[in-house]
Amino acid sequence: MADVVMNLLVESLFQVISDKIEAIGGAKDELKNLLQDINTLKAFLKDNDEQAESNSNLWKIFVKNIRTQAYKADDVIDKFVLETKLDEEKSIWEWLFDFCSHMKRVENLANSIKDIRDSVRTIRQENPQIFQPNRTINLPTTLAREPQDTFLEVKNMVGLTEEANEVMKRLQIVGGTEEVECIAIVGMTGLGKTTLARKLWSDSQITDKFCKNIWVSVGQSNDLKNMLFVILKSSTVPNEEFRCNGENELAKLIAKFVTEQDMRCLVVLDNVCGSGLVNFFKNVLPENNKGHRILMTTRRRDVAASCASKEPYHLKFLDGEDSFRLLEKIVFDNGIRHRKDELVEVGKSIASKCGGLPLAIEVIAGALKKVDQSAYYWKRVENNFWQCVVRENDTSSCWKIVEASYGSLSSEMKACFLYCLAFPKGYDIPFQMLISLWMAEGLIESNPINFSSPKDKAEDHLMEFENLNLVTVSREITGSIKKIKCNEIFYDFYRMEVTKESVFQQLGQTHDLPSINDPDISRRLHIESSHLSDFISQNPSAEHVRSFLCFPSDDRVANVDIQLIPKAFPLLRVLKIESINIPSLKNLDQLFHLRYISISGNFTELPAFFTKFWSLQSIIINTSHPTLDVKANIWNMSKLTHLKTNKPSKLPLPSTQKGKRSSCPLQTLSKISPQTCNKDVLGEASNSLKKLSIQGNIEDTLKTNSDRFSTFEGFQTFEKFECLENLKLISDVPCHSNAFQLPKVLFRFLLKLKKLTLSNTMFDWKEATKLGQLRCLEVLKLEKEAFTGSIWKPEENEFRKLHILSIHSDDLHTWVASKSHFPELRVLVLKCPQLESVPAELSQLLQQS
Repeated sequence: MADVVMNLLVESLFQVISDKIEAIGGAKDELKNLLQDINTLKAFLKDNDEQAESNSNLWKIFVKNIRTQAYKADDVIDKFVLETKLDEEKSIWEWLFDFCSHMKRVENLANSIKDIRDSVRTIRQENPQIFQPNRTINLPTTLAREPQDTFLEVKNMVGLTEEANEVMKRLQIVGGTEEVECIAIVGMTGLGKTTLARKLWSDSQITDKFCKNIWVSVGQSNDLKNMLFVILKSSTVPNEEFRCNGENELAKLIAKFVTEQDMRCLVVLDNVCGSGLVNFFKNVLPENNKGHRILMTTRRRDVAASCASKEPYHLKFLDGEDSFRLLEKIVFDNGIRHRKDELVEVGKSIASKCGGLPLAIEVIAGALKKVDQSAYYWKRVENNFWQCVVRENDTSSCWKIVEASYGSLSSEMKACFLYCLAFPKGYDIPFQMLISLWMAEGLIESNPINFSSPKDKAEDHLMEFENLNLVTVSREITGSIKKIKCNEIFYDFYRMEVTKESVFQQLGQTHDLPSINDPDISRRLHIESSHLSDFISQNPSAEHVRSFLCFPSDDRVANVDIQLIPKAFPLLRVLKIESINIPSLKNLDQLFHLRYISISGNFTELPAFFTKFWSLQSIIINTSHPTLDVKANIWNMSKLTHLKTNKPSKLPLPSTQKGKRSSCPLQTLSKISPQTCNKDVLGEASNSLKKLSIQGNIEDTLKTNSDRFSTFEGFQTFEKFECLENLKLISDVPCHSNAFQLPKVLFRFLLKLKKLTLSNTMFDWKEATKLGQLRCLEVLKLEKEAFTGSIWKPEENEFRKLHILSIHSDDLHTWVASKSHFPELRVLVLKCPQLESVPAELSQLLQQS
């Protein structure tokens, strides 16, 4: 994962060289040379990431050594930048007095960078074989005409009867369509897809209705020609000779033979990894109205969705009862051997750790069969559960699940996935939070190649994790990703991988807190709030610590003074502390390298010194004070993309200082006070703004012109927000003037708006129909008193893309609407006690509020 480590180093080097040209002085050439070396190494590591040699011990040692040097360079550069930043705070006389010290620091920087470059050069010279041209690797292909031995014999199966019946229905062997159809069984490795397919393949209902049942074990093989020979040999006389030059000739021969013999075929494609193969086979079988079927198994959801003729069948995990039944069957040979009653409790505990995964149950059952059948020895096996279940490079264990999922990821994807395990088990990780953290940690680049934005790349990664059953992704009804949760089955195993790869260090797992002095291991610290007080009391100090993540624990935690943390970890990039109130922000004034901060406390303001944090991307502040006064000049923070507060914030006026000003790339402004929503303030936000939330006393800010249209000055800036997708307008108290109409600018410029939330604005219901002019609108939440009046009669063909509609109104009595008014509506939420009746055509979409 050294190439991932280098992402931030390259960015830091480039920024120092371009922005601190005067400060670095004589170290400039060494820094430029290092940048060139790092870029070359980064490209080399990325190119070799997927080679077979990347799993060798030699390669792992090489990568570890490169990573160590990258960390050293990162620390040296950031420490120099911090000291330079502190110099900028001094008066001219103090600076002149310390000039010699500064020149000495520049000299030390140059010498340190030279030493690091020499070390990298030595590593390369000592590993010449690593840099040899890549050899072509011929991967063995495994093709089979019969089902191969699976991990679980059919006689030991439990819980698959219902599944077999369901897939049998989808095959439609009687009375189904006469066209070629593909039925997909999808699920993670070890869940029993092959076992289920084998059961169906040999079922008498199948053998009676299909003249030829052909089994092809696909796996990672791309040898299409051999696969076609398997089908041809299975369809014809076994010893018949064929001479064909390519896949197309073989395909024609198969189609010809099947047509001439007037037979009906079932082809089982086991362990499919790509859709191209299945689509090719669909075209091989002739359209002769015989109802040929392809039954495929795959671990990839995207492949199943693209290939299946109907909804793929998702194989489920075993429940607790079936898991224990399967464990019993295997350990005690289907009841041949006697089970002692004392083993029931520990046996159920062991079975529950398998998470309903049959392969894990089969592997741990094998370990239990080898020990004395007593509760004492079974508990010993349970205490070493993962050592028994996942044995590296042992294909009879669950190692093949790890290889098929986690092992198939690139080093960047592995780092991103392992970072998700920093969150506690069962934690629903908000998507935007995860993207922001990945970017702050340098796990994905701010300008990724082949992607329009970091968000697109993050979505691509998460879809791959979901396809490989590493995470569960929760989506909005519109399809956008909302939250992510790590799959709990292998959570503890992958946490061991986190430790091995030094992704982060968890504190408080044992009674004694571990040392944090190793710069390779302790760069990211993760702690639960219940252990924070003990950790602080030890006066920790480590310049190399870059991330400090604190998550809530089950135990109640009193307020902890964390003012020591900024002093202990001066080079912090990420500071995320949940469930603990911080008394003051003033002690954070020297954390110049912060890229992400999320904290809570009774804050009255965001101090001006935040403006100096040149790399800050995300600010998340939760305060118990009614408002937050933003003193920092956020409009001049060139990296800030997200400002999110739980209470309305008062934004600053733009700086009037002359000279070069940085453009503000803000994408999120939530929540801001309407009092600061004027052209001078809100007009500073760039056209990259995607989410805007305004909350406060809206009525005092709203004005009307002669046509009674609201002329709220903040609305006049909307013409600049051509990328705005999410808008919230929330009044803390109802607007009682009843004189406001929706501003024309709302419909004229917000052409990409997808989500709109209104609350206490008290527009007339006649105005609500105009919202249908927002052609991209997918979610409309009309919270309490957003509109006033007793009747709403929307017009047809207006809300063409609306998926979700939520209405909370105490005085809405009549709603005249039908499906034609909301053709794409999927979810309807109503909290309208006076509503006479729900429109009949929409009632089936109603959900509880």
